[in-house]
Amino acid sequence: ADSAENNTLLFNQNIHSLTWFAGASVAISVIELFFWRGVVARLARHPVPALLKNTVALVILIIAAACIISFVFKRDVTAIWATSGVVGLVLGFALRSMIQDVFTGIALNLDGSIQEGDWISLHHRDFLQEQYGKVLDIGWRVSRVQLEDNNVVVVPNGLLGTMAVTNFAHADHVSRLQTEIVIDFDVPTERARRILLAGAKAAANEDGMLKEPTPVVLIGDPKTYGVSYIVRFWGKLDERSPSTLKDAVMDHLLQHLYAVGLAPALPKEDLFFDRRPSRILDHHGSSDRVTVLSRNHLLGGTLNSDELSRLAKSLNIRECKSGTDVVAQGDDGASLFVVAEGFLDAKISVDDGGSKTVGHIAAGEIFGEMSMLTDEPRSATVTAATDVVVYEIDRADFQPIIKNRPQVAESISQIIAHRQAVNARVSINEQTVDEQPDEIALTKRILDSMAKVFSLRNKENVHASQKLEA
Repeated sequence: ADSAENNTLLFNQNIHSLTWFAGASVAISVIELFFWRGVVARLARHPVPALLKNTVALVILIIAAACIISFVFKRDVTAIWATSGVVGLVLGFALRSMIQDVFTGIALNLDGSIQEGDWISLHHRDFLQEQYGKVLDIGWRVSRVQLEDNNVVVVPNGLLGTMAVTNFAHADHVSRLQTEIVIDFDVPTERARRILLAGAKAAANEDGMLKEPTPVVLIGDPKTYGVSYIVRFWGKLDERSPSTLKDAVMDHLLQHLYAVGLAPALPKEDLFFDRRPSRILDHHGSSDRVTVLSRNHLLGGTLNSDELSRLAKSLNIRECKSGTDVVAQGDDGASLFVVAEGFLDAKISVDDGGSKTVGHIAAGEIFGEMSMLTDEPRSATVTAATDVVVYEIDRADFQPIIKNRPQVAESISQIIAHRQAVNARVSINEQTVDEQPDEIALTKRILDSMAKVFSLRNKENVHASQKLEA
């Protein structure tokens, strides 16, 4: 009888214990379904970390075990709670840093302020400068951040929680960045803005850069040696790091400054024991115009200093506001243009009545040369993307140079033909070798057109054509 009674008691205890554990399992499932996947998921807008869910489930199971000991087996759990409290206090004090790291990691995963794949900047008092990096993962105790030099920094979550962190990533990973450049006080702010904005817009064609929103140039705090200009632009940080985007923009800014004869400001404590070299080009000075013309590949590579000086004295300076059409497709043209400052778009008409951008023209480049040299209509509409300054050279001013030195026509025709052939190869890179443009034929066609326009019927022109045919 005693054996049967013991078996019945043991059976009841097992059933009650399983019932408690079943209830705990149901509670865990209900919390998972309605709390973790419901309320918390809607608030956090991303999955709840597994560590947090496992911790709550463990607490529920411990409570169920305590209830089984107390209600099923009729044992006093006060001593157990007291002992576990002391043990927990000791462990908590010994592992306080690790516990802080774990719960900070849970908080970071829960609030979603930093996620895997985000580009961030770490600001800490022990860092000499802010550190850019890409978040690889956020673990239980540490987070791994890959810096731009490809080194991986392991940051304890507790430390990461106390840092000021700039997160460059959003839903579309588009962020606004900025770089700073200082220019001398004697450069008018309007001119400096125009040049820097042109450089920033030219950089918008780089990978990872955005054309919209458009870049802006702001005036920052004056420095002791010049005016600070802040160039703001937009980029996608899931494609390139902040430093590489800033590098691309600064490269274009310096190119545009060099094209117009400017340079970043130097400290004013420089000592000059000789005549200071010219640092600023003035468009109203003939010698400075010669400098701008000489930096162009077509003119500087074919004309001598006397010819450049002659053009510099006779050219017209045109200042055009952003959005102005400098030349229109299909119009007759008897002049070419050298871009002194600014950035322009080349567009052609399409069948639906609109227009398509086919290229860009930056400072130091030319356009309209084919119409001026061959009397062909303008092949594209050129629109100022920023405020621009252009030098306009008329055919009448160029004609004496061609007549006095006909070999210039041959050199120019070869340069233009080579450039047209390169552009054509890019556009038809899928075609066969037989379909590639004939550069010699292009040169001869251009030279023949120039001969008609400039009335070149002398022996030099005949000799040039025969040499090309040979």
